[in-house]
Amino acid sequence: MLKDKIPGTAVPFQNISAYHFRMFLTFALLMITIQCGLCDKVSPLKLFREDYKSVEETCLAVGFIRNNCRNDSRTSKTSESHLNDKYHRVVAFDVRLKDHKRNLATKARVVFETVDLNEGQGYNASTGIFTAPSGGIYAFDWTTLTWKGQYAHTSLVVNDQYKSWNHCHDVISKTWLPCSKMTIVKLKQGDKVWIGVFSGTANMYQKYTSFSGYKL
Repeated sequence: MLKDKIPGTAVPFQNISAYHFRMFLTFALLMITIQCGLCDKVSPLKLFREDYKSVEETCLAVGFIRNNCRNDSRTSKTSESHLNDKYHRVVAFDVRLKDHKRNLATKARVVFETVDLNEGQGYNASTGIFTAPSGGIYAFDWTTLTWKGQYAHTSLVVNDQYKSWNHCHDVISKTWLPCSKMTIVKLKQGDKVWIGVFSGTANMYQKYTSFSGYKL
């Protein structure tokens, strides 16, 4: 009998599952929406979404599971959050000498053994080297207190290249001479930074000689 069959098919109506029937209605609605959109020069997709009120309802109508629709959104937000944490993580350190440094030769590295701050774990107290955990703009400053009547010519070194200089030299007044320098450099992830002696021999008093840096 005609009333027991879907028009244009030979499949009994009672054998059509609710899922297939819903798919049929969805397809029919989508085709009507596209035709209306073409006639009125309105985006078919926009009309389709408006008919279903939300993307989630559209997802349900075409047979997706509710949890999958929601989990995709949560996963996307979690991934974005992790990405932001990676690029905006705090990187900062503040270190100083534990012992006096006497007669450090040219090209020697100054190792600051006492660590007061090491956010991001970029500074290595054994080697005196700061390794950039991520790329970006960094600010560094260091202060030296020269031994009475002596000098310390130090520099910020980036990957074996001198980038900034601190000339602390006063042999006439015979005083303890403090000298400070600050500089800003652009680093890539993995770049290595330290304080080195660029000339002569360096003689520095312990806890008053320090080195610090942070990512802007």
